[in-house]
Amino acid sequence: MLKLLHIENIAVVARAEIAFQPGFNVLTGETGAGKSIIIDAIGALLGERTSRDIIRTGEKQAFVSAVFEDCGEELRGRLEALGLPAGEAGTLTVARRVYADGRNLCHVNAMPTPLSALRELGALLCKSLGQHDSRSLLDSAEHLKILDRFAETDGLLAEYTEALQALKAIRAEQRALLADSGSLEQRRDLLSYTINEIESANVTPGEDDELLGRRLAAQNAEKTVSALSGALRALQGFDGTAAESAEAAARALLPLCEHGAAELDKAYGQLTEAAALLRDSAETLETALEASSFSEKELDELEARLSLLNQLKRKYGGTLEAVCSALDEARAELDRLATVEERAGRLAADYSAQYQKTLTLAERLSETRKAAAEIFSARICEELAYLRMAGSRFSVRFARRERAGRVILGGDGIDLAEFYISANRGEQERPLAKTASGGELSRIMLALNTVQTADNTPTLVFDEIDAGISGVAASRVAKRLAALSEKRQILCVTHLSQLAVFADAHFLIRKAAQGERTVTEVSPLDFDGRVLEIARINGGETITDATRAAAADQLRQARDEKARG
Repeated sequence: MLKLLHIENIAVVARAEIAFQPGFNVLTGETGAGKSIIIDAIGALLGERTSRDIIRTGEKQAFVSAVFEDCGEELRGRLEALGLPAGEAGTLTVARRVYADGRNLCHVNAMPTPLSALRELGALLCKSLGQHDSRSLLDSAEHLKILDRFAETDGLLAEYTEALQALKAIRAEQRALLADSGSLEQRRDLLSYTINEIESANVTPGEDDELLGRRLAAQNAEKTVSALSGALRALQGFDGTAAESAEAAARALLPLCEHGAAELDKAYGQLTEAAALLRDSAETLETALEASSFSEKELDELEARLSLLNQLKRKYGGTLEAVCSALDEARAELDRLATVEERAGRLAADYSAQYQKTLTLAERLSETRKAAAEIFSARICEELAYLRMAGSRFSVRFARRERAGRVILGGDGIDLAEFYISANRGEQERPLAKTASGGELSRIMLALNTVQTADNTPTLVFDEIDAGISGVAASRVAKRLAALSEKRQILCVTHLSQLAVFADAHFLIRKAAQGERTVTEVSPLDFDGRVLEIARINGGETITDATRAAAADQLRQARDEKARG
């Protein structure tokens, strides 16, 4: 509940502090005294849009803060979700400062807070139900939300929303697949071309390095051939090869070695070994000479191969390894594309099943609403009869969201709902937006908040809910507000004594001169002060003993009636 409200430099309020009480709080005062300023200040704390025009003339900033007590689990959970600190012992301090340059600074429990977070918290702290708010009843889009709060459809609505999101996800996949299908054949052709191009080239990683080495060898082939040829000529000579000469010398020594010339054995062995080495060297040189000889055809083929490999590298990543990877990727994607039709069929089946599941939940939600609407309408009629709108009829009429005969699954289901009312006996029910007067709207708003037991907003602010009513109707409204205040804190701006006398706490809003300026002052009233204020409301500026006595009697009667329950 709202425990303490502090205001500085808002309109004609230089400084004010109001310690609200549990139960029924009323604010009274002459027209123009500044009662609406208090309501505007509370609205600013709830995150409502405001402007620098609220700043008191001559000041650079306006400031409003409040302390809320007995904050529930939902609010504490929201604070945690927003990354804001929880107050001690279930308290919450909210502050907002508005500067002349248009800047706003908001704090929750002394931590800087964006205005959007303040607005989110404000919805859990307090609900404003003034003339402007009752006009929201004229918007049929709000009617389904009001009914859902009464029917407590949160769980079912969350289940439906989850199913709807899953349905939308499948539809998004289908659309993406459909968007791709137009270029699918073209993509298949491109992938097939890529695969054929790389496969036909029979690429091997590292092949380009080998070919570059061969080309370099070809470029140096003339020098290589000349050197190898000279070496072979030296080994082969003109009268036989060097190996043959060594073999001949060895054969010449052999008889001597056999007849005991042991000192020649070493020479014989060396010549034999030399002959073998020379023959091996000659063979190696001949092989190298053959390998170093490049024909024009071989050179052309080598250059053509290198050109093909370079072309592939430019197209597919710069290296032969990248070319091979591109081949693997193209094969894999072509395999995936081959399953697109299968995937499309699977998505169609998934969509059909999910649509049916979502529609079933929407139907359950609709049935729940319609069943609740019967009870809701009966309760509203009872409340309106109590609030001196006897003979009124109230109902909720439903229509399905459809387009071209097909049900539309909206964010909140398949229902359109609108409140219908007949405010006078014998009159046909018509849409609420077309029939209700200001006074009727105020009482309908009160009736709605009376029957909505699921709404646990701790503080309700009624700004001139008494507009357009008087007499017994006003007394009935007062009693309903008093009854509501047993479960929730009520703040009410009123011009009627019938409402004011039922208050648990009464605050007087009045203007006073302060030097050459006018200021608005807020004062809590004791019993004697309330007597004077009730007498003023009833009889104007002239207060007599009779009006004072009548006011005191009103207060006592209200007190006794509240005590009786």
